[in-house]
Amino acid sequence: MGELLTLWRRSAERLERRLVGLGDAEFFWPPAPGAWTILEGPHGWTYEYEFAPPPPTPVTTIAWRLHHIAANNWIYWEYAFGAARLTFPDLTVHHTATDAIINWRASTDPIVTWLENATEDALNETRPHHLGPDLSAREIVTILLDEQIHHGAEIALLRDLYAHR
Repeated sequence: MGELLTLWRRSAERLERRLVGLGDAEFFWPPAPGAWTILEGPHGWTYEYEFAPPPPTPVTTIAWRLHHIAANNWIYWEYAFGAARLTFPDLTVHHTATDAIINWRASTDPIVTWLENATEDALNETRPHHLGPDLSAREIVTILLDEQIHHGAEIALLRDLYAHR
């Protein structure tokens, strides 16, 4: 549990540092033609997503990646530790950099709080999730940690590319 909490905090702190100064123009910057992003639809803001994306997998904007990290946190946590009622369309898609960062931070709070108090038995406890068979709490946290590290690194790279465009 201590290792997962340490990794979680380090990856969140790294992403937090890389988000400093993020403005809306950079948030929405398409790094390649056809990049997936968040967009305003007939029923409000949404984001492009397919479980089996077309090849080659689309490049995504910082807006898309930051929403994706937070959405995964909210939904996995909802199913593993909550009422299992929320679905992705129920989540608010924040369309400003500031609001998306606030949402991402909020989405990490329950995870950190749980990890701070988790025992080995709690980490090994089987939990439901929205994509299939039950997993251990450790596996669920590891999935979320992997997403945060993976997409956080991509956000960092996109920020570097944006600064040198």
